[in-house]
Amino acid sequence: MARRGKKPVVRTLEDLTLDSGYGGAADSVRSSNLSLCCSDSHPASPYGGSCWPPLADSMHSRHNSFDTVNTALVEDSEGLDCAGQHCSRLLPDLDEVPWTLQELELLLLRSRDPRAGPAAPGSLPKDALAKLSMLVSRALVRIAKEAQRLSLRFAKCTKYEVQSAMEIVLSWGLAARCTAAALAALSLYNMSSAGGDRLGRGKSARCGLTFSVGRVYRWMVDSRVALRIHEHAAIYLTACMESLFRDIYTRVLASGLPRSCSGPGPGSSSSSGPGPGSGPGAPTADKERETPGGGAASGGPCSAASSASGGSSCCAPPATAATAVPPATATAAAPTAANHHHHHHHHTLHEAPKFTVETLEHTVNNDSEIWGLLQPYQHLICGKNASGVLSLPESLNLHRDPQRPSKPGELPMFSQSELRTIEQSLLATRVGSIAELSDLVSRAMHHLQPLNVKHHGNGTPLHHKQGALYWEPEALYTLCYFMHCPQMEWENPNVEPSKVNLQVERPFLVLPPLMEWIRVAVAHAGHRRSFSMDSDDVRQAARLLLPGVDCEPRQLKADDCFCASRKLDAVAIEAKFKQDLGFRMLNCGRTDLVKQAVSLLGPDGINTMSEQGMTPLMYACVRGDEAMVQMLLDAGADLNVEVVSSPHKYPSVHPETRHWTALTFAVLHGHIPVVQLLLDAGAKVEGSVEHGEENYSETPLQLAAAVGNFELVSLLLERGADPLIGTMYRNGISTTPQGDMNSFSQAAAHGHRNVFRKLLAQPEKEKSDILSLEEILAEGTDLAETAPPPLCASRNSKAKLRALREAMYHSAEHGYVDVTIDIRSIGVPWTLHTWLESLRIAFQQHRRPLIQCLLKEFKTIQEEEYTEELVTQGLPLMFEILKASKNEVISQQLCVIFTHCYGPYPIPKLTEIKRKQTSRLDPHFLNNKEMSDVTFLVEGRPFYAHKVLLFTASPRFKALLSSKPTNDSTCVEIGYVKYPIFQLVMQYLYYGGPESLLIKNNEIMELLSAAKFFQLEALQRHCEIICAKSVNTDNCVDIYSHAKFLGVTELSAYCEGYFLKNMMVLIENEAFKQLLYDKNGEGTGQDVLQDLQRTLAIRIQSIHLSSSKGSVV
Repeated sequence: MARRGKKPVVRTLEDLTLDSGYGGAADSVRSSNLSLCCSDSHPASPYGGSCWPPLADSMHSRHNSFDTVNTALVEDSEGLDCAGQHCSRLLPDLDEVPWTLQELELLLLRSRDPRAGPAAPGSLPKDALAKLSMLVSRALVRIAKEAQRLSLRFAKCTKYEVQSAMEIVLSWGLAARCTAAALAALSLYNMSSAGGDRLGRGKSARCGLTFSVGRVYRWMVDSRVALRIHEHAAIYLTACMESLFRDIYTRVLASGLPRSCSGPGPGSSSSSGPGPGSGPGAPTADKERETPGGGAASGGPCSAASSASGGSSCCAPPATAATAVPPATATAAAPTAANHHHHHHHHTLHEAPKFTVETLEHTVNNDSEIWGLLQPYQHLICGKNASGVLSLPESLNLHRDPQRPSKPGELPMFSQSELRTIEQSLLATRVGSIAELSDLVSRAMHHLQPLNVKHHGNGTPLHHKQGALYWEPEALYTLCYFMHCPQMEWENPNVEPSKVNLQVERPFLVLPPLMEWIRVAVAHAGHRRSFSMDSDDVRQAARLLLPGVDCEPRQLKADDCFCASRKLDAVAIEAKFKQDLGFRMLNCGRTDLVKQAVSLLGPDGINTMSEQGMTPLMYACVRGDEAMVQMLLDAGADLNVEVVSSPHKYPSVHPETRHWTALTFAVLHGHIPVVQLLLDAGAKVEGSVEHGEENYSETPLQLAAAVGNFELVSLLLERGADPLIGTMYRNGISTTPQGDMNSFSQAAAHGHRNVFRKLLAQPEKEKSDILSLEEILAEGTDLAETAPPPLCASRNSKAKLRALREAMYHSAEHGYVDVTIDIRSIGVPWTLHTWLESLRIAFQQHRRPLIQCLLKEFKTIQEEEYTEELVTQGLPLMFEILKASKNEVISQQLCVIFTHCYGPYPIPKLTEIKRKQTSRLDPHFLNNKEMSDVTFLVEGRPFYAHKVLLFTASPRFKALLSSKPTNDSTCVEIGYVKYPIFQLVMQYLYYGGPESLLIKNNEIMELLSAAKFFQLEALQRHCEIICAKSVNTDNCVDIYSHAKFLGVTELSAYCEGYFLKNMMVLIENEAFKQLLYDKNGEGTGQDVLQDLQRTLAIRIQSIHLSSSKGSVV
């Protein structure tokens, strides 16, 4: 186990190049074997440990690569000797994640019960929640890294980049479930956009999500996932994370940890040393980090597939050199647990499964779909669990429903022998030749695509409408380069093994199965809307799946989606090749080839579009090639031609690029000289937007404002760009006639304060104050009010006010409180949501002056805007600030807010309880020795009473009298009540009510205590009413403390209402401040602030949120 305290090995320049696939980089083999041969206490043996068997017989009689499913090769000792080195790169640790443990706990509880409210503290173990959060944060980093690379093509992260990143990183089944969750969240968000309260609700509430979408968005910006983040990308990523948490939690509950398991299993700890779970994913010391290399094993071969693959099981890899898993234990536990699902697992115990660190680790270590995903290494381990056992994911299980006949008389899709062959093809890790690989890939693709057509939910690759995906020859050669095993060629009598070995093969544990190569390559090809996988797709897969391999992100090129489909005739294919050659000539940067290239492009000439719907001018703008742009303009290129929106003729068009122009691409990549050149040549500054038409794409100014390019924004504004233009979405739902996410919103959402101020300083066009009929209907404005006032300031115009309100909403959601304050300072009104979010950020950042400023602004929020969020989010936040604040000004301001929220209505009065009809005696018998049958001894003085009355008076009297034998004539001693108080109690019972009682002021609290003790509810309530009438600023704290001590809830609630109604005065009272901030209160069961919060919440519900609005007080 390598410790994090050790310094990593200095990487060489060779690490930046493509690895050979056999360990050609400086230390790539070491980087793949560290956990296989290294231990802090046990040095590695030359062959990685004593568990390495001699060469298997199948090595010398290998028929094909199917055997590699179950067989590992002995590695060179030089490649395995890497003790004490940190060779494999680790994922970065996240100091902060965009969710809290409280949100995570609520999410998991809702996954079991959707109606669950806020979780009670301690509902789920905090250590298990923290462990789960840490593990899933690694999946977040993986998805974000892939989205970051994909976003480089268009310098923008949208939902498509996040979805493709999910498909690249997650298994087919996990990706399908995460995508479904993301689509559901986005649908809810879009539907809520049509409502009038869209800016009054948080993005998470509008999406039906638990985690904060705004916080995830801010995390993506701070992590530089892309220069521009679309809000839908944050929704997708948030929904994906929630889906992953729910999925893992469900698996944990479904698995349980059987007590009957003997011996250490994956995830368990051993007292004598590191257990089998000590590898990746298992518990380690705080200062330790798991070591790389796939399974938690030393260098031995893995027991690979389940019985379905037909292979024999070898020695299962031990976790460290100290301990090893017995072969029977590893092979018995792993194949079924590797991809168990909660619908198919049976508990050995009849008890509810518990969510603990132990059950979490046990589940993760035995699940091949999630184990590698949650490991700390940069490369992604796929298709294996912690024991190194290869298995198919549940969605590709060949022996379940997908292969059964769906109709009577219908034959199965595959025979059992074919199923065995397909499974071996999908799990193969090495090949001996390109021909063998071609056969394997053909079998795998032949199986995966029909399976998806029949079962769309399993997430396997889709057919394109134009045909199935296929592999280009160069892609197969590249894949063979990474999967090739030279020793598998030795069985060919025409091939003689080399006598000198110059390369070291990768160990079995780090080799992904073929199905993972296909999955990742298909995802990359699908992202760029291509019909074929090329060599770059394979290199991108190698970078992800193999340790020590890296390559540059894919750039935007004209030949990205070039496809020589066999469905086209020779003439059409020839034209396509000529067009491709023309684009290549123009993209090479040679300005002297423009004329020749134009002649090859086809009938559209210089304005010919590629498969991606882009012209040569657009590609030149992407590269920032100013000379080529000028040459193309001189050759007659159309400045304002748009990327086509129809996918029929150009199926590889990225959805986000539709309607973009050459100027848009130049702005997108920040090429200011090219932008200047295009504008001087007459390019439309708004891109494809025509005057008065709806805009379905982002304008150049929107893109420049999102990235915060001040110079570019200034240039576009000078040329007349309109910052009020937003983007319309194609779902038929629009919030405003101008669209959403205008330039103000883009700058505010990304936190570019200087750009926002520049946009704000731009003079407004005259027409912005004139409303169209559509705007009048959208605003609900009367026709008589449409004429603007003669001296209407630009900031008061309706269009700009709408734009600024939206910008304020996004800046508050994403935590850019300074931008929010700037918007507020120009007169844009608060909504309750934006105010609460700004207050939350100010409190988290400990900005006391800003907190004071925000608290002072609360009264500007209209009471009509009070929503449930004030109760669920606002009150807990404000009481938390009150509890933590040592500043008197802040405390006073909060007291003003609480009193304001409590309202002008009186405190709810206490009402008398009608006493039930019980036995009653004439007052003459009160303390009359004659005819009495029970005597109470109070303060040494006798008090005579009658059992017939007391037995029915209360359960306490009945219990006191029943404890004495019937023939016992001794007195019942009462030692905790004074004689005059006991006399009042008896007078109340004999007179049948409190009307005749004469209670002194100094006796009321003692009488209340006695009534509570003797369980006389009507007398207790009478005393509470008298106390409530006497409450004032001097005695309220004493009365409340006594009421809380006795547990008298009605009087306590009345006092709490009194506190809230008079809090501005009471906050100056030392006794009241001591009551609020008494640190010993928790020990005595008192939490005054929590009680005040609950009382105020009930009050707000009754007077602000209920349908009666103030009538219930």
